Amino acid sequence: MHIAHHSSADSLYLLREAKRRGVDVTAETCPQYMLMNVNEMSRLGGILRLNPPIREARHNQPLWDALLDGTIDMIATDHAPHTPEEKTRESIWDCDCGFPGVETQMPLMLTEINKDRATLMDYVRWSAVNPAKAWGLYGVKGVIAAGSHADIAIVDMDKQGVVNQGKLQSVSKISPWNGRVVKGYPIHTLVRGRFVMRDGALVQDAAGWGVSVKAVQKMPTPKPRNTETYTTAILTRPEGAPISARPSADVIEGKLP
Repeated sequence: MHIAHHSSADSLYLLREAKRRGVDVTAETCPQYMLMNVNEMSRLGGILRLNPPIREARHNQPLWDALLDGTIDMIATDHAPHTPEEKTRESIWDCDCGFPGVETQMPLMLTEINKDRATLMDYVRWSAVNPAKAWGLYGVKGVIAAGSHADIAIVDMDKQGVVNQGKLQSVSKISPWNGRVVKGYPIHTLVRGRFVMRDGALVQDAAGWGVSVKAVQKMPTPKPRNTETYTTAILTRPEGAPISARPSADVIEGKLP
C-alpha cells in the first residue's frame, strides 16, 4: 500500500503503527506540505489550492521529522500544470487544484539541505533510492552502479536564484513558489546516459528519449508479516493516539451496533 501526498501531522501515528506491525506500506509527502502553511493563503488564494489542502504551520516540522526517521519514505511533487486562468478565478472553489512541481522540487529541497535540515544523501534516499525500491526498479534505477541506467542529476549546491514562474519549462506558468529565493540547482540531467538537460537548458534533440519503465520493473512479492497478531494490534491503542481512537469494550464484544 502506498500513501500519496501525506500532509497531516495528526495521522502520522497511524503510519508509524502500521510499519511497527509489519504492514507493507510506503508514504510520500511534497515540498508544499513541509514549507507552506495556511498563512500563505491570504496572499496566494486559489494559486495555492490543492488536494489535500495546505494546513496549519504546526504540521510542517512533524513531516520533516517523519521523513528523517523513515516514517515517510519519499518526496514527490503532485505536478499539476494548470493555466493561469484556471488558477485565478474569482472564487477559490472554481480554481483548479494543484500546480506545477516537477521543476521546482529539487531547488526547493536543495535549499533546505543547504540550511542543514537534512543531508544530501537523505535527499538522494527520498527522491531516488526509496521510490525505486517501492516501484520495483531498484538496481536498474535509483543507484549508480555497473549495469544500472545512468539516470543522473548533477547539481550546483552554491548556485543561487529566484523561482520565476514565467521561465518554467512547463506549459503552466503559474506557481506559488514564484519569487522564492533558492540556493542549489540541478545543472545537468542524464537519462540512460544521455544528456536531456545541459547547463540548465533542455537538450532539444533528446525529445522522445524517455521510455516506459514497465520493461525493467519487477514489483516485489507482497510479504505479510505478524499476521497472527493483527487482531490484537488493531484493538490496541497505538502510542500517541488519542484515547478516542481505542474502541470501547462494548463495541469489541459486539454489544453495540
